[in-house]
Amino acid sequence: MATAIKAIPTLKGKEAQDFLRRAEENERKRKNVINSNEHPYCQFALKILGKAGMR
Repeated sequence: MATAIKAIPTLKGKEAQDFLRRAEENERKRKNVINSNEHPYCQFALKILGKAGMR
């Protein structure tokens, strides 16, 4: 039996504009971050990846 293919929702109108505005705002905020790899959670994740041989 074949699996039904679900439609991918597409944003239109006001929802699309709001999404784009928020995405651009977050991108501008992200540019002010010096180095996210210095964050303790990133250090922890990198340590895990290293032990798993994925880094």
